[in-house]
Amino acid sequence: MIHLNLSALKAAENMRISREEANGMAEAGEETFDQAVAFSRPRNFGMEEQQATLRQQGLFYRENKTPFLKFCLKNACNVELEVGQEKFIFLEVERNIWELTLPLEPGFYYATLLVDGVEVLSPFLPIGYGYSRPCNYLEIGPAASWLRIRNVPHGSIRHEYFYSEVTQKTETCLIYAPPGYEDSEEAYPVLYLQHGFGENETGWTWQGRIGRIMDNLLARNRAVPMLIVMADGMIRQTGGEEEKLAHEKFPAFLLQDMLPFVEKKYRVLSDREHRAMAGLSMGSIQTSMTALMHPELFGWIGLFSGFMRNFIGVEKVDASHLKLLLAEPEKFNEENRLFFRAMGKQDSYFGFFMEEDQLCEDYRIRQVRRVYEGGHDWNVWRQCAYEFLQMLFQR
Repeated sequence: MIHLNLSALKAAENMRISREEANGMAEAGEETFDQAVAFSRPRNFGMEEQQATLRQQGLFYRENKTPFLKFCLKNACNVELEVGQEKFIFLEVERNIWELTLPLEPGFYYATLLVDGVEVLSPFLPIGYGYSRPCNYLEIGPAASWLRIRNVPHGSIRHEYFYSEVTQKTETCLIYAPPGYEDSEEAYPVLYLQHGFGENETGWTWQGRIGRIMDNLLARNRAVPMLIVMADGMIRQTGGEEEKLAHEKFPAFLLQDMLPFVEKKYRVLSDREHRAMAGLSMGSIQTSMTALMHPELFGWIGLFSGFMRNFIGVEKVDASHLKLLLAEPEKFNEENRLFFRAMGKQDSYFGFFMEEDQLCEDYRIRQVRRVYEGGHDWNVWRQCAYEFLQMLFQR
């Protein structure tokens, strides 16, 4: 039996969540709660039923389903949340208890918690990798049905390691295998899928929910079973005391190291008709560099919020892949199975997207073009993947 003194009991009682508040969270949460999100379910449980529990922290919903954040931050003076270019201010509703009603539409948001001007990584919010570091993000519900964990057969995410001759170190990748892969002797088509600048191989798994998207599509017979390979595209090289991006090495890294590793260890079809590549933002440039330069290897291409040319300016990119495409556009149209280009209407790079629309029109390059509501963010990239996957490897 655990004994608490009167002052401890009083403090614990002040930290209890009210019955009305709990009911409101439960009712709203039935629709908005999503266990696909990592670290979305922190709970503080007492060792006995009689032991007082701390008030829950993180993202909740009021009875009218309005999302709000609640944190216990002892002795804090100023608490803020940065979402994109906007900053929101928390209110101290009780001593050390801070709340913020979120004026955000359902969807994904990178978020930065600031406590007295100091950036804090909260364990009570989902944690991903972006901005070249671990960071918090928000998943405001309700999520679209194709993004949720549903009662369908589920694939698996495998974490692999392999040595790269190009980078001269051990690298890692994540691989989605469809339901039934272990019990089958069948060989599958494969998609190499790249993240954006400042992210890593985990981006498409957590932020992009690619496994959930594929599981739901396969359950409805809306996609072809395939393997999806996701690697860290932030290829670096050290020069003196500085570490720089070396994206010119990415095609060699993919073709000489990662592709042979995948094709040796996994049952995948190794011809261009069953090999695809796609990427978002920086990953789209890497896709263009690799797939356009090697049309004999890749028959399906996807550029999400992305480019045939290097518009984001993170480093110099050789334009030989584009010259090859523009020299023989008829051959590309004949051999390529899918050239998918998509972007959000509110994307800051949309002007560049329009420039490449004109390029495709001038050279009569056949494409599937999509424009969605949204900016340069995961809400758009999820839609890109959802539509692209339904077209991929279709006869």
